[in-house]
Formats: sequence, C-alpha cells, structure tokens
Amino acid sequence: MKKILLLALFSITLMGCNDPESAAAEAAQLRAEQHPERTYVGEHNYYTMESSEHAAFGRKKELKVMYQDFPRYFVEKAKEWPKEDLNDASSYDLPRFQFAWANSSSKDEYESGLKIWSMKTDGTDLRLVTDATVELVNGIKNLTRSPNNRYVAWADLGGYKTVYDIKTGKVVELSIAMSPLPMLWSEDSRYLYFERARNLYSRWDSMTGEISEIDFDVRSTAVNFGGKRTTVLDFGVLIEDANTNEEINWIGVDRSLSMNERSLDISSIDPEGRYAWGSNPSFGFFFDIEKGTVKQMVDGFVPAQILGKDAHYSALSKMTYVTIVDRIEDKVWSWSAFSHGAMSGEGILYNGLANNGLWFKEGK
Repeated sequence: MKKILLLALFSITLMGCNDPESAAAEAAQLRAEQHPERTYVGEHNYYTMESSEHAAFGRKKELKVMYQDFPRYFVEKAKEWPKEDLNDASSYDLPRFQFAWANSSSKDEYESGLKIWSMKTDGTDLRLVTDATVELVNGIKNLTRSPNNRYVAWADLGGYKTVYDIKTGKVVELSIAMSPLPMLWSEDSRYLYFERARNLYSRWDSMTGEISEIDFDVRSTAVNFGGKRTTVLDFGVLIEDANTNEEINWIGVDRSLSMNERSLDISSIDPEGRYAWGSNPSFGFFFDIEKGTVKQMVDGFVPAQILGKDAHYSALSKMTYVTIVDRIEDKVWSWSAFSHGAMSGEGILYNGLANNGLWFKEGK
C-alpha cells in the first residue's frame, strides 16, 4: 500500500512539473526572488522605481528641483504589455502623454517597429495604444488624440495620415499621398480636420467615414473648445467661432519687433484654449487668451512645448527623458522613463482635464 501511495504522489508531482501554468508561476517567483527591485509585466518586461534627477532647465529661471521615484520601463516584448483600455477608468484619473516609440532593436518586425504608446503625466501606467507599426525610417512626425480619447491619428514624415480606433481596432488611411502634417479634432470628436495638400483642407467623418473639403485653415497647435477654435499662428493667436469660422479676436505680438523676433518657433496651447505659449531665441510670449493679452519676456521664462490646463504645468515634448515644470510653484521634475528604444516625433498631452488638469495626485 505504501508503495502505491508513493507512486501516486510521485505521479502527481511529475504532472505538476509538466503543467505550463505551474512552471510559469515558478519561473515568475524565481525572477522576483532574484530581482526584488523589479516589477515584472509579463515574462520579459519589467520596470524599476528610480529617483528623478537634477536638470538645468529654463532661461535664467530659478526652479526648485524635485526628487521622487518614477518608473523606468524595460520593454522587450510589446506583445506582452497591457494595452490602453477605454473601459478602464483608472487609466484616466490623470492627464496622459502620448508618443511614438520603438521599444526594441530586435529583428522581429513587430517589436522593432514604431508603435503608439501612452502613460500618465506622473510616469505611471504605461500602455500600448495600438498594434499598428510604422518603420523607423518613415517615422511619426505628428500625433493627435480625439477629445473622447477614442481615436488616435498620426502623420509620418511624408505626411501620410492614419487614424486608429481604440474601441474597434479599425485602421483608416486618410491620405496615401505626401501632404502637409497639420491635424485637429472637432470638440465632439466626430471630425478630424487635416491639410491634404498645401493650403487645401479636408475633414474625416468618424461616423460615416466620408472625407469632404473644408474652408478654414488647420494648424496642429490649436484646440476646439467651448464653441471656439483657438489657433497659435506664426505671430500670435487667432480665436474663431468654430461653427461660422468668423474671427472673434486676434492677439498678436509686438509688430515693432523684427520678423525673427516676432516668430513663434516653439508654441503650445492649453486644453481649453485659455492660455498659449510662444517663444524664439530672443523672446518668450505668454498669451492670456481670455483677457486678450500677451506678456513679452526676455529672461526668466520656461519654454512650454506641452501646456497643461490653466498653464499650471508644462513639459518638454521628448518623452525619453521626461521634464515637467510646475509653472505656478516653479518646480521641475526630470527622469529617464525608458531604458532603451527609439522615439520618433514629439509627445502630446491628452485627457488634459482629468484631475482638474493637475499632473500629479495630491500628496505626491
């Protein structure tokens, strides 16, 4: 009887060893024991928590360097990484950054291609937005996200434009010929306006799939909000009625300046179109659009490639090394978000009104 029991127990042990789930669990436990500083995401990916760093940033502007831990991601297999899920409310409790990133230099076409990714403004909750890959040589120059977070649109270096529906996984090719880059969403997320050829503009209807011509200009540094379309142009900010296209106001920089001194080489606008930023090597310009004013600065300013709600926070648009500034309290955070990989183009902000526009949760 004892021999029978021993044989039975031995058989059960062998069965357990051959069980893939059991083997995977044991391997995961072993990895955790060997690398307690890592948090694994799937079998091949993980992140560590590392302190932010000192960064000289701004233009003769004194900023308090903030030190706290942020995730640093090591992604070898994008296929194993969690995707952005519109039904997961926890992903949208903060504003988010969206960017194009190739996570690997392997020969695997899927892993080495550019894909769209996103993460919260505090560096957490990295998500894979779309499986659609773009070759590094083509690059992704311009990115945008619909106000309802559902649609992602991008233009590659040649101006070929694509829309991805996160809800259905459907991919739509908007332009199959080289064209300029600008794109802009309507406030209700139904239409994507884009420049199909030089000074020729169209709109894509997300409900019908139809493309039709429009009679107003499109710029990427713009926002449709509250029935107004607010656009940062080369020398100022234009406010129009989004329905009639009639001009409501124009806030221009000082016309006594030279063309180079007036030109807004770097520009951004907040999600509600209340504030805008522009700068060049000579000056910085802060636009209070509600008041119709522009403040011109020579020194003591921080450029804003990405501008948050109420101009409280701003960021540089390169997401490999994240740099965030609290423009109210003059604080700066800088950290390396990724261990490796290649970025293409510039990051953008979306879901910008979440958490009342604040980029960090209270107490962090």
